[in-house]
Amino acid sequence: MVLVVIGILVSLGMGLIGPLTKTAKYNETKDIVTASVESVISFSAASKRLPTSTEFPTKVRNPNDAWTKPLYYFADPGLTSIPAGSTDAICGRSITSLTICQDAACTVATNIPNAAFVVVSGADNYNIQTGTSIGGTCPAGQTCVRVYPIDTLNVDDNATDFTRLEPYDDIVKWVTLDELRTKVGCVGAQLKIQNAQLPSGYRCGAYSATLFAQGGIPFPSGGSYKWCTQGTLPGGLTLTPNVTSANCLSLAEASWGQANNLTLTANTGALFQRGTFPLTVFVRDNNDTSGSNDNIAQQPLFLTITESGNNVRIWNAAGATFDFLIGGFCSEDVKNNTEISDTAGSFLVPGATVGRYRRGSTCNTFLNQSITYDQAIDGDANCNYQVNFTLSGVTDR
Repeated sequence: MVLVVIGILVSLGMGLIGPLTKTAKYNETKDIVTASVESVISFSAASKRLPTSTEFPTKVRNPNDAWTKPLYYFADPGLTSIPAGSTDAICGRSITSLTICQDAACTVATNIPNAAFVVVSGADNYNIQTGTSIGGTCPAGQTCVRVYPIDTLNVDDNATDFTRLEPYDDIVKWVTLDELRTKVGCVGAQLKIQNAQLPSGYRCGAYSATLFAQGGIPFPSGGSYKWCTQGTLPGGLTLTPNVTSANCLSLAEASWGQANNLTLTANTGALFQRGTFPLTVFVRDNNDTSGSNDNIAQQPLFLTITESGNNVRIWNAAGATFDFLIGGFCSEDVKNNTEISDTAGSFLVPGATVGRYRRGSTCNTFLNQSITYDQAIDGDANCNYQVNFTLSGVTDR
């Protein structure tokens, strides 16, 4: 009986060895990854840059995990070399080209932008599944590092060793640019755009707004920064410097406009579009005097243009004489090219409509055509608050 009991205990112990060994190696690897991250930060503090992927194994205490597989290292390339004319690759930077995606769709709400570097262990399956992607669901201009919840099925985004779809088990640790700047002791402000929002404007009214930048390494002459605007702008709005692009990050530096500030202006009567217009303003500094490795900051903004509420005069341009009901008043026998609002003694006001009726019906026989105040405003392209009621809708007058 004693031998049987001993045998049972031995078999139970043997069954626990595998899981306990795996747990021990997992915890050891977490410590190795953390130590590697701290080594990279120490190197950066001394060298004013991140190590390259070639340098990484020689700059960390242990370049291999507990399963003896080499750690994998991603770094923003703009942080691994000091630009010509500068003494630091980190402290002046405000953004990076690395984004951490925490799901397959790279959902913006869960993304972590401006990552500086990432250290990865392939863990127990000896397969590094964490990889990078460009385009698709990855934000424009970014390289995405995909990090999944543990045990996510059928994952292998890294083709540097081999491709084997299996449950995700990588041990990953990353450091953002802001964290890196703090830990290496950066002083001075990062390049940024100070404005968080734009003032609203009124259709047909004058408009003026100024965007300011601060920090970074300003240009010594010709304007402190260079600017580029990306997005949809209402007609009649003028930018100074007037540089727009569908993709500012891909626009050559020489094409950006240089100035201390960016101004948005419109003269009275020029701004005739209503709506909310999304735009992103980019600013870059003189971090790299002989190349394009400058600091670039960006600020998403919305410009809202509303109607001031002015009344609209409206004319019959339907080609014949009709009755019109405007603002609750019936205007009878309005001849073609005659002002409806003047005859009725009532303008088209916010919230009101004007309807077309059969002539002589005292506005009782509706001809199934009406125009709203908003439609009239949208048709008033010259901001004189005068439009024509035509058989097809509204035209400017």
